[in-house]
Amino acid sequence: MAANPLPADFRVLCSVCGEPRLAATDFAPAQLKKKRPRCRACAPNKFHNQAAGGQQSKRENRRARTLRPLAQAGLIWNYAEQVRFELIPEQRDAVTGRVIERACFYIADFVYDDDLGHHVEDAKGMRTDVYRIKKKLMLHVHGIRIEEVHA
Repeated sequence: MAANPLPADFRVLCSVCGEPRLAATDFAPAQLKKKRPRCRACAPNKFHNQAAGGQQSKRENRRARTLRPLAQAGLIWNYAEQVRFELIPEQRDAVTGRVIERACFYIADFVYDDDLGHHVEDAKGMRTDVYRIKKKLMLHVHGIRIEEVHA
């Protein structure tokens, strides 16, 4: 990979939000070559989700706004967001100890407990093939069934 020729503190104006952003960290290298570059925050993502309220999508933000007051009221407990579960550990070479394959993780949107038990939720819009496989691995490896929230 070629070194970035721009100084670390070099700023570029985003064509969408108009904010001066750091070229080295806030822009994808391909965006810097364009006449009207978009910063990472303004560039559309793969599924055209719009980040909202610190969440990755509007749907996820709506669910978080529902669960947070319940956690503060004590109706649910052990509430956490973006919890990481290891599905497949990293694979290392027996002789050299070098990593052959990296670990595979599932990141749950919300995890909490209530009177009915332990809940692992994912605010779902698009059910990708990778998600379907990870959902099955969560059940097989951890014995946890992921609850999909479509609201």
